[in-house]
Amino acid sequence: MTSMVEVDGQMIEISNGDRENAKAWFMYSNDDPSDASMSLKETPMEYVGLDASISMIRDCLCKFDADTEVILLGFSQGATMVQIITILADAAQKAPEWNDNLSPFAIIHSAILVSGFASMHRGSLTDSLQATDDNEPITISSLHIMGANDTSVPKHLGDKLAACYLDPKIYIHEKGHFIPHNKAMIEAITDFLETT
Repeated sequence: MTSMVEVDGQMIEISNGDRENAKAWFMYSNDDPSDASMSLKETPMEYVGLDASISMIRDCLCKFDADTEVILLGFSQGATMVQIITILADAAQKAPEWNDNLSPFAIIHSAILVSGFASMHRGSLTDSLQATDDNEPITISSLHIMGANDTSVPKHLGDKLAACYLDPKIYIHEKGHFIPHNKAMIEAITDFLETT
């Protein structure tokens, strides 16, 4: 894929790599699928392919028993996808009889969101997500892991994502855009899993 970026006032096309197996939960636009700059500038947009990802996750969740407690983990764009899925889970848990499309999401118990940013998706989406209230905090238990020196997803965007949740747990590491594997982070995750 390629993207158009502005350099010294001129638009220049750059290559985003030649990985044939590159995958994403959604694309940012039909014009420039890999340009996340609008999301990072908090510009509302319609995520392309989001319904297909939601359907895939719904199908996966249908394979579990109804008493299973699922914990989601998402990194970067995956954390944004986790936010969208926990919105569905929250709605399913509050009114499980409301919509058959929501019921598989009711088994989601908690979520770990790493280096994520709040969803900027606006526009058409599944009926179940459109029916949720954007002003209500998500009640699914959440742990937000953020890098104090993350230049890909700056910490203030992670803070806005955490603010979408009721009583979010937060762990901040001193590094950048990656999943740390130090003892303190492992303890933060373990504590979160043991208390949710």
